[in-house]
Amino acid sequence: MSGSRWRDLVGPVGRLPTGPRNAITDVPGVRVGQAQATSGQRTGVSVVAPPSLPAPAGTAVVNGVGELTAKLEIDERGRMETPAYLCGSHAIGTVLQAAITASGRGPEHIVLPVVGECDDGYMADSRTVVAADVESALADLGADVAEGTVGAGTGMHCFDFPGGIGTASRRVGDHVVGVLLLCNFGDRADLDVLEGVEGPDGPLADVPTRPAPHGSCIAICATDAPLSLQQLRRLALRPLLGLARAGSYGAEGSGEIGLAFGTDGGTDGGAGVSDAAINECFLAAFEAARESVYNCLVAARPARLLDGTMQPSFPIESIVAARRGRPAGAPPGLC
Repeated sequence: MSGSRWRDLVGPVGRLPTGPRNAITDVPGVRVGQAQATSGQRTGVSVVAPPSLPAPAGTAVVNGVGELTAKLEIDERGRMETPAYLCGSHAIGTVLQAAITASGRGPEHIVLPVVGECDDGYMADSRTVVAADVESALADLGADVAEGTVGAGTGMHCFDFPGGIGTASRRVGDHVVGVLLLCNFGDRADLDVLEGVEGPDGPLADVPTRPAPHGSCIAICATDAPLSLQQLRRLALRPLLGLARAGSYGAEGSGEIGLAFGTDGGTDGGAGVSDAAINECFLAAFEAARESVYNCLVAARPARLLDGTMQPSFPIESIVAARRGRPAGAPPGLC
């Protein structure tokens, strides 16, 4: 990780400890790769790879105006056959076909890649993604995770600011729960960390820049805890609750879709953990997702939309100033 992140500037989110990178790659064996579109358009591809495939997995949906391919197979069989690929909405077909090729399966073996999308149509024509971009993202797989306007996140919005990729992790006993988000959702008036923050022209939450609060978020959660398949399905929902805490309400035109996979227990999942242990995993996913949103906002950089207007910068300086100016003994509010 390079540069300052939310907790470096503002402080911790929640109460659980983070992993060493505070990223989904703190889960042993999980890797992330990202690539910008070679076309020069503001779009790209991101990949989250489990340490081995197939991997036990489950899904959850808060609002389903979006797409996660292979969801039906994951729901039916409890496993994912490929890494999870992320891209712009109109790039799904290209990325899916490239993922089939990358799987190395012959024509006698059917593979249904996992591809999640968000709409980057304000910024780019995501149909310009090509198979070589997918290959570049796979070649980039590693433990370091760039955030903000990178990979699939290059052309995204989040709460009317530049959006994109965000990640965080939490330790739960001897295990780790990690989250990676593709953030393209939210209306500025609902972003919790802007409450009470003033800008040069008044309250920052009162300045909308998009015509409607529509968008989407794909939330990927990984853990090495030995969860059962049913527990993985339940875990997939918790990062989406973290989005709600940050300010998402699952707008009518938005797709909030979660995928959780395990790295312990083989393709059938683990034996399961106690109610107390799964509760800690739920909290970990909730906290990590919320911090992932903030990490994305801090890292993302503004660019020009296709209509010629410029995205506003996320006002982190104003947020930091507001927090430091809070009277002693006042409730923390932000975190």
